[in-house]
Amino acid sequence: MAESFVLDTSAWLALDEAEPGAEEVEAILARAWSGKAEVHACFVTLTELEYIRTQERDAEQAAELMAFANSQQVTWHHSDNTLCSAAAKLKAAHRISFADSFVAALAQRLNATLIHKDPEFNTLNGVVTLAMLPPK
Repeated sequence: MAESFVLDTSAWLALDEAEPGAEEVEAILARAWSGKAEVHACFVTLTELEYIRTQERDAEQAAELMAFANSQQVTWHHSDNTLCSAAAKLKAAHRISFADSFVAALAQRLNATLIHKDPEFNTLNGVVTLAMLPPK
């Protein structure tokens, strides 16, 4: 069975900005294309990618990043009642953001490794399988 990964917004941005850790994200995406890994992402990541890139640069570059993300061998997951409940439980029990609670709940649901650069996720160590990319 192929390994399963969930890419947090910070992983996508690391790739887009060629930050440390970009090579790891690129390798995971390449493994997905070859069928050696399953890569997933959460609906909140789509929202974060668009608004962050628009704020930091402009809408055109945001659209380019969105097109790139949507062209990858990634399964994008949207909300349902079960995911909302799991995210709520994680948010209630841990000091994480609303968006991060959904990303973590998805990784938990899929028993996938959460790829990220956000130290906020460290509070979930032992609850979700985490792989932190190197800082900037």
